[in-house]
Amino acid sequence: MSPAVQYGGDEVGAVVLDVGSHAVRAGYAGEDAPKAVFPTAYATVPTSTDSASHFHGNSAHLYRPNATISSFVQDGIVSDWDAASRAIHHAFAERMRIPTLEEYPLLATEASWNPKENKERMCELAFEQWQAPAYYAVDKAVMSAFAAGKGSALIIDVGAELTSITPVYDGFVLRKAIQKQPLGGTILSEVLLGSLKEQSVPVTPHYLVKTKEAVEPNQPARAQLRDERIPNPSDPNAPTTASYHHFEEVRLMHELKESVCEVITPTWDENVVQSKPTRSFEFPDGYNTYLGVTRLTTPEILFNPQEHLPQQFTTRPQPPSASTIPSHPPSALQPLGGLIRSTLMQVDPDLQATLLANVVVTGGTTLIPGFVDRLQNELTTIAPGMKIKIHAAASAAERVNSSWLGGSILASLGTFHQLWIGKDEYQEVGKSIVHRRAK
Repeated sequence: MSPAVQYGGDEVGAVVLDVGSHAVRAGYAGEDAPKAVFPTAYATVPTSTDSASHFHGNSAHLYRPNATISSFVQDGIVSDWDAASRAIHHAFAERMRIPTLEEYPLLATEASWNPKENKERMCELAFEQWQAPAYYAVDKAVMSAFAAGKGSALIIDVGAELTSITPVYDGFVLRKAIQKQPLGGTILSEVLLGSLKEQSVPVTPHYLVKTKEAVEPNQPARAQLRDERIPNPSDPNAPTTASYHHFEEVRLMHELKESVCEVITPTWDENVVQSKPTRSFEFPDGYNTYLGVTRLTTPEILFNPQEHLPQQFTTRPQPPSASTIPSHPPSALQPLGGLIRSTLMQVDPDLQATLLANVVVTGGTTLIPGFVDRLQNELTTIAPGMKIKIHAAASAAERVNSSWLGGSILASLGTFHQLWIGKDEYQEVGKSIVHRRAK
């Protein structure tokens, strides 16, 4: 990738950064996939002094005695800027091998509910820490619409942490109609984990297994475990922390969910559920079993949380958030169809037809088989007689990276150069320039 000689010409070798609830994505504008994709979760290991070592990137999954796992993103926005700064350094310096952005304008995506302070902090980081010659911030939902080739769209994003419905019209977000709630792939994985434990299915994450042998279905595993790593919740000095063990259990549940879960279509039907075949899954220790109803009730939570979400999840406290748009609390989670209906009711009736004809589905959780067909049925129920067209990228990478991809397309356009905030403007006005120029 040739560096940009100037940011005001047609050739703009920009870098695109997209920080999501589950992953950080970074790469060059004009490319069809990010160069670096790694978890927002990171590991912290205490050292002999009072300080600690932090490990960002995919190495967060590596086993380290006494490592605790944290995330610097909450409610879709950065909540810990020290950790975010380290993660961005990992993305640019270690993964993309760019020690400084002196020759690369930076385009960063942000959630529609990103607070003022976060916008300014990111702008400051671009110019002060990374020495970028130019910077611009764009809305994630608008970029997902852009990646689908649309200026107006209803963005249905079901990610790891959140479900959000965002109407975009002519490239602008209709903020008053946004609906969001803390229900996504991570909760589905935790429900799956709880369900397996209730059924006494042994869940052994990858980091505990040393060797394994093949066994028949439902037979005890014949595996050699790494005994020194086995967690002991009653011992506060045990080398394996509860947060790391849970992190690895949920990672395994993500694999299980992607392998066996399925959304019932066209609507939930007990008879259909009973007639569906079971699916087999092999755990890291070699134990393998068949999953039946559990693989169907888990994704159904998205469409009917009141019926299928266990009570311990609905009584969770809502974590504090600087978000400028409130979420539905865990105690009052809405069905996906209900969120969409609420959004449509709050937009101008004249725009509803345009939005329904341009529904864009994004987020990793929407890749569960049957999701898009079920969504089509839900939308038909909500808006009978209206033309409904769903755009759901067939490629998993495009669906998961859609906001990064939209940014990559936008930043590579020659006509986009007039939007960049230049370093001279930043030095003259300060970080508040971002509110004036990148709304």
